[in-house]
This record gives sequence, structure tokens and C-alpha cells, in this order.
Amino acid sequence: MPRKKTVDEQELRATDYACYQCGQGIPATTIEKRKSRGDENWQLCADCVRVETRCITYIHPVLGKIFCYPHKGELDELWRPLDDTGGLFRPGERVCGHQDCVNVRHIKKHTATPKPVNREVKTVVDPEELKLALLEAKKYDRKKVGA
Repeated sequence: MPRKKTVDEQELRATDYACYQCGQGIPATTIEKRKSRGDENWQLCADCVRVETRCITYIHPVLGKIFCYPHKGELDELWRPLDDTGGLFRPGERVCGHQDCVNVRHIKKHTATPKPVNREVKTVVDPEELKLALLEAKKYDRKKVGA
């Protein structure tokens, strides 16, 4: 694919893909070139491919300025960190959005046993008052439709 000397900024932003490790935008044309060459790391930006990242600092829209630490070991097919035995390393949901982040402040741990749910039905309103309220609502709907 020949390179373009001029690029429309709006077109570039609309066709960007996010780097799987740091979230930086990668143009679609670059992704296509990498796939055609058979590049193994086509989903990573140039910085993540060439330099091992120690810390990713950026402004999160909700959390503000955050520091993510990507896992240096093996990753599974969902980009979750694995330990030496092949199990999940620090399992849980990452609130920062990076699946390979190992910063303990960004990991929301899942509870192994869910809390019991109280299935009892509690009525706050007297049943007679509830019937009267339903009748009044029906009358209101009839007036509204008839008007």
C-alpha cells in the first residue's frame, strides 16, 4: 500500500484502532500493512512493540490521572496476566480498562461466594389502599383517553 503524504485528521481519528496494551490510536492502514506482512504484534503500537513498558500514565475520563503497570509475563487470549503455573495472576476486573494491568488499586476483586439474597416479599402499603390506588389510576387513564 502506498503511503499518503496528506492525511485528513477526521478520517484518521474515525479509523483508529486502540493499542491492546496502552490504548494509543493506531491507524487502520498501519494495521492492514502489519497483517499483510504477517507481523505477530499487529495489535500493539510501535512504542509497545519496541520498548517494554514499565508504567503507563494517562488521564482517565472518570478516575483522573492514573498509573498502570502492565504485566511482564505471559498473557492469555483475553490479555489477562498469567502466573508461572498458567493460572490468572491477580484475577478480577480492571477499572482502568487495561486487561494486563497489575496495579492493585485498579483491580476490583470478585467475591467467591455471593451474598444471600432475601427473597421475602415485604408490602409497605396496605392492600386495600393499593386497590384504591389502582382504581384511581384506571379512572385517570380513562379520562385521559376520552379527552
